[in-house]
This record gives sequence, structure tokens and C-alpha cells, in this order.
Amino acid sequence: MNRVNFIKRIALVVFFISTTGLVAQEPSNQYSFDGNVKWMMLSESGVLVASTGEALVGIKPNQPDLHFKFERVKNVKEEHLEPVPGTPYLIIKPRGMMNHTVVIDVVKGKMVFDSKKEDWQGGVASRHLIYPEMMFVVNGMHREKGLGQYTQGVGLYDLKTGELVKIFERKASNAMVGVPDIKGNTIIIPGLKNVKAYDISSGSTIWTAEVKNATRISSNDANDEIYAFRTKGGNTVVYKIDGKSGNQIWSEGNKLKGNLARYEFTKAGLAVVCNVDNSGKSKLMKLASGSSQSKVYLLDTNTGADLWAKSPKTKGYINHFYIEDDGILFGVASGGINKISFDGTPLWKKPLKTGANIQLMARVDKGVLYISESDADIIDMNSGESVFGKKIKYKRSEAVASAFDESRGRFLLSCKDGLYAIDGNDGSYEIINGDPNFEGKEVVQNIEIRDNNLLLSSDQNMTWLNFDGSEKNHVFHRAPGKSAFGLILAGTLTAMSATAAISHSAQAGYLKGAGVPSYNSTVNYHEQQADSWANIADQGFQEMAKRFKATKATENAAFILTKIDGGVGLIKVDKDSGETVKEILVKDKKPMYEVDDFEGVLYFKADNKSIHAYNLND
Repeated sequence: MNRVNFIKRIALVVFFISTTGLVAQEPSNQYSFDGNVKWMMLSESGVLVASTGEALVGIKPNQPDLHFKFERVKNVKEEHLEPVPGTPYLIIKPRGMMNHTVVIDVVKGKMVFDSKKEDWQGGVASRHLIYPEMMFVVNGMHREKGLGQYTQGVGLYDLKTGELVKIFERKASNAMVGVPDIKGNTIIIPGLKNVKAYDISSGSTIWTAEVKNATRISSNDANDEIYAFRTKGGNTVVYKIDGKSGNQIWSEGNKLKGNLARYEFTKAGLAVVCNVDNSGKSKLMKLASGSSQSKVYLLDTNTGADLWAKSPKTKGYINHFYIEDDGILFGVASGGINKISFDGTPLWKKPLKTGANIQLMARVDKGVLYISESDADIIDMNSGESVFGKKIKYKRSEAVASAFDESRGRFLLSCKDGLYAIDGNDGSYEIINGDPNFEGKEVVQNIEIRDNNLLLSSDQNMTWLNFDGSEKNHVFHRAPGKSAFGLILAGTLTAMSATAAISHSAQAGYLKGAGVPSYNSTVNYHEQQADSWANIADQGFQEMAKRFKATKATENAAFILTKIDGGVGLIKVDKDSGETVKEILVKDKKPMYEVDDFEGVLYFKADNKSIHAYNLND
């Protein structure tokens, strides 16, 4: 299950047994407000965030009192929120003509940045979160305490402490225009006129490089190389700067076709992916310049020259990009996988043809497993050919769910054709269930390997299968209603994830590894994140690590909301037997609710001015 579905999964809707004898359970905690509850969302950290019109409030699982209540941010709309994946931070973005920006650590219940409180005139003009340092960089007019005059500057805030680190004064004519970077005790800021490096402790200028309008700065942690990327007329120019003196090593810059999509430091040079958008061109121009596609460059870090005679053909945008020991592996959104050595020669006889929308690429024992919307296979990384000599082809499927049945040494894959079982040793496969019998035009979204059966599920369906694929039990019921925030949050997280792809964190390996990740780490995202968070010396991250290392409330039970006699009820279902072990009547035809899968808590908007929390583990 991917991170967005996991964070925002609204409980599966099912109806198992007669509801005669249903008893309404009393909420374990009740929260009342003076204003109306307009929306609520469950953050990745497990804190419920809600807007009551009078304030933004936070609720921690199984706590009787509010975790926080911020009256400074009233009437916040969902579209103004920007959760930062993999962190406890929630950014409240500017709205309209106002540039008021707030950052909240929802785990600590602390407002770690407030542009009004910090006295930024009219808010901040731009803002950037730098990983893995967790520093927040803002740009605007700032007034220091005790002084009556606003001055142009860039502010650096440590979100782990909520403290201002330093203000770097700058002229308005040289305002920050791109994403800065931090290297040790140095911050490098791109401006309208040049790039400046400052000593963070003293605020003094270390050097100045005459590179105008850089859109992104990146430092190579292995040495003193600084790279500045500039967008110019739909293309990208890359400059290299000496990190000690500020001297331009590539004075003219290296001009690359297309807009910067991502980059990676490799042992052979700087790998850069640019997207060339030809969608708006006339038919004649498209014939001359080709379709929209990604171009891959490998730049010599000494001279800036492209080490490859020509960029490999992609015939579409790259959406999977991995640095392996012997070269670069990439997958294209429209279909296709290829691997190029660091000297620019293809490592495979020809690019591998695949279906469009490669949903998964992950390393398994025999090679790399890929799953697209119309085929799947395990490929040999040396030859680029099928390990078993054949791929699985199936009808085009918008969603393809997969799981590894370790005790039987097989992969399970669900698509429009049905449920495939794929032998992990010889690649043989068969359809063990041709029709999971899902209703409401739904498809399988998740597969779980239970001790005694297989569990296939979607929003409104659950099906239990024997290990041979025969059906044991199936239930379906229509959803009574969903929190309106779900789709908005999903879109926000997707956008944030795309941004993170070329962030400092991505380059430093904070959010991803260099090579193709293992299948296990791909499907067990939260376990992998917990290990990363535990290494960050900050209470918020350590609490998140503890949450995801703990036994999940949903390992053996599904908490399911459905329309029942008397209103809407929440059903607790044993995942192995399929039996309903608990029912809660909440009585609302169109409920606003969230279910915390890890803690086993249902949050329910009981009326306009109150939220009730139900403990699902009792």
C-alpha cells in the first residue's frame, strides 16, 4: 500500500452480519468547541488536525485534552495546508494577497514558525524547507526586535527548535529567487544578481559567484563542489562553483535542453534529467523536435562537458531513476526500462519494452521486479532480459496490487484478469482466482497474507481466499460518506512528493537510496521510515519512529464504517475469521470521520461543534 493510501485510508466499508442487538458505544473522549468543525485530517504522525473556525486544533490519540489550539490561524481552508511527508511538519501556506506563513510541528503541538510573530512585513515572499537539516528558509522584509525599520533579508529557522538561527541581510535588487542549500556551517543563497555563500554563525559573506537567477543550489557532500541550476527559456543551465572561493569553474555554464526534473551525484559525474515539453507546439514543430520526453545527461565534474555522445531515447518522461554500481537505470512513464553505463554505452542489447505507468520497480532475489498497468516481469540487471524468459501480460489495469507470500515462495498480483500466483524460483505463473467478485466497479487495492487465508480488499469490498485461490468469504457495502478532505490531501502529498524528488534530501539519501530499493522496503514504507526517524535527534521524529515501530492496531483487525440500521456504524472485523467482534453506532448519514489505523481510534464529528473519539481496541 502506498504512503498516501496508508495515511488517508478511510476504513473499508463492509457489512457482515445482522445488526440486531447493536449497542451504541460511548466515546472514550469528547472534544467541544465554540466554533463549527469545518474539516479534519489525520496527519502521518497520528495527530488529528481540525479547523473549528475559531482555531486550528490538534488531538493526540487517547488524550482527553486538546494537544494544541492555535487561535492565530483561524478559518484555515484545506487547500492552504501543505503536509510535509516524512516529517511532523504542517505548513499553512499563504492565501490571496496575504503571505502569512505558519509551520506547525504537530507532534510537539508547537508553532515552530509564524511570519507575523517573527515580524516579516506582509509575510514572506518565498519559503523553502531544506532536508535533512530541517531548516526553514524564508525571504522578505524583516524587522529586528527593538528596531522600527524593515530590511530586506533571508531568514534561517531551525524547525527542530523553532528558533531563528540567523538573518542574512540582502538588497531588494538581489532578492532570493531560488532554492538555497546548506553545507556544514555555510548557506548558499541564489539571488537575482548573484549567488552568495554566508557563514551561518556570523552571518558574514564568505564569497560571491556571478551567477544570475539561479533556481536551485546543490552541494556535493563528498567535496567542495557547489552547483547552481538556472532555468532559461524552457532549458536548464548548470554552473559549477568552487565551494571555498566562489570562483566559477564552469564560467559559461553547461546548457541542457529541457527543464530540470532531477539530478544525482554519481562516482562518474553529475547525472541530470531534464524534461522537454513539446505539447504546445504545432504538428510541424512536433515532427521536427519530437514528442515530449526526458533527456538524461552525465556531466564531467571537471569540465562540465556531457560525457555521453547523445542522450538515450526515452520517448516519454522518466518516472523511475536509479544509480546502480555499474550505471544508470531508468523507467519511462509511457513504458520502457533501460540501463546505461557511466561511459554512455547501453548495458542491454536493447531497451526493455513494458506497459505504460510502471507502478513498481523493486529488487527481489532473482533480479528486479517491475509491475506496469498491463504487464509484469522479473528482469536480469546484467542483460535486461526476463529472468524466466517470459513476462505476464494482462488487461490494462488502473490499479495493480501485489504481495509476496514468503512461506510459499511466490508473488501474488491482482489485475483485471484476476489474481496471479507467480513462482519466485522458476517464474511459472497461473491465475488462481479469475474474479475476486468485487462489487461497485471496484478493483483490488491491497493483498494481505494471513496465517490461514489471503485477504483482498478495496474501499467497499473484502474477500477471503484459500491459498489455492478459492473463495471463502466476501462482503460488500456502499460507503455512507467520506471526509471531504481525503482527495485534497492526496493531491497535496503527491505534489509534495514530486517536489522532494529533486530536494536536498533526495540527493543526500534521506528519503531514498541510490539503487533500486528492495521489494520489502518498498511495500513496508513505514518500517523503513521509522529507522530513519529514530536517527534524528528530535522529539517529534522520535515519536513518529516509536509510533510506526509499535504493533499496528490493524494487524489483526479491520475497522470498517458502514451504513447500518439506526444510522452509521463502525464494525471491528477479525481479519482471519471474518467475524465481527465489535460494533459502534454513530448515527450519521453523511459522517465526517477519520480512523487511526495504528492506534485503533475512530474520530467522528458528532455535531457541528464537537468531535468524539472511540477506542476501537477495547
